[in-house]
Amino acid sequence: MVPGLLSPLHKSEVRLSVSAQLKIARALALCLCAACAPVHAEPKPPAITPPPETKPASPAPPPSSPTIPAAATATAVPTVEPTPTATAVPEITLVFTGDINPARCVYTIARDAGDMALPYRAVGEVLQSADLAIGSLDASISDVNPPSPCAEFHRNLLAPSEVVQGMQWAGFDLMAAATNHIKDCGLGRGCVHDSLLDTIAHLRAAGIEPVGVGRNLAEATAPVIVEVHGVRFAFLAFTAINGEVWATETAPGAAPFLPEVYMDAVRRARAQADVVVVLPHWGREFTGQITWEQALGAQRLVEAGATLVVGNNPHHVQGVETFPGGAVVAYALGNFVFDQEWSDGTLYTIQGLMLRATFRGAQLHGVELLPVRIHDNFQPRLAGPEEAAQILRDVEESLRSRPGRGK
Repeated sequence: MVPGLLSPLHKSEVRLSVSAQLKIARALALCLCAACAPVHAEPKPPAITPPPETKPASPAPPPSSPTIPAAATATAVPTVEPTPTATAVPEITLVFTGDINPARCVYTIARDAGDMALPYRAVGEVLQSADLAIGSLDASISDVNPPSPCAEFHRNLLAPSEVVQGMQWAGFDLMAAATNHIKDCGLGRGCVHDSLLDTIAHLRAAGIEPVGVGRNLAEATAPVIVEVHGVRFAFLAFTAINGEVWATETAPGAAPFLPEVYMDAVRRARAQADVVVVLPHWGREFTGQITWEQALGAQRLVEAGATLVVGNNPHHVQGVETFPGGAVVAYALGNFVFDQEWSDGTLYTIQGLMLRATFRGAQLHGVELLPVRIHDNFQPRLAGPEEAAQILRDVEESLRSRPGRGK
């Protein structure tokens, strides 16, 4: 069993009244285990198609987004399965995490313990049970320079290549690498594109496909397509943070979060796949307040054909919203594996979410939020009932901050 809080988000808005909060608290106290059984998926790996070398032509506009059935309750009661038939639609689960920094103190602790999988061991079952596990890499992975030391003032996040062993053990299939730290060089300078290219190589060597980066703009914006049970999922990633890491027509980098770039990329991906998932690195750090760039970007991504948008970068949980037609946007999942216990005595930098999305064939059936707490400055664990409820209240409060809400 997977302890923790699972909160389905099937409705057009996520609202928790006081009475609903009390119901959640009682449900957590009385039947936590019954409501939080892990999803058991068929063995992986799925077939992964790396990005093509050249930019495909733009296709026709995408079809409308799928519809998510309304939830029965607000406490993640498992959906009753239909009677199996010979033509039953396969159920597919995707699990997403918040930001991962395998460098600095996270690496130091794992190295000293002789176990690169140590940061992930407490939540390994959740990740490994999914058909696809998707992380957000807020660092670079390279041996071009010594790794970043365990010091809070060192903001250049370079992890050595051995950290991919832990990610591989955890069961990650894809890693959003379009982040502001993807070209970090650690204690040295002058590596230019080396750390980014090394990151791509090390992830792929471990069987983890990087998303949103490449040797040029065409590669960085090309979808990574994964087929699971006959359903083709296209993944894209972009960064709105640190334009210095953006790819150009001729230079390596990350896909830029620019409307003319990401809308075209989503449309092209939608022509090649049944489902498009977008992983943007966006928003202001250390706040639950959603920005105009996020709000407008979410709307445009959905209109272009994205079914699911899962963002990161703020190091703080943010709102989760269902759009007309059924597309879901999670603005930020907070931290997952990160050494920010030092941040001003606050809790939010050591809290986050795992998001589990369930598909019935190519149709998004619902999402669940699994609140996590980072222990000892490096290891996420499923949060206890009281803290889980508090994290979900933060998600609700964040959504109320979305610009233009109610207009």
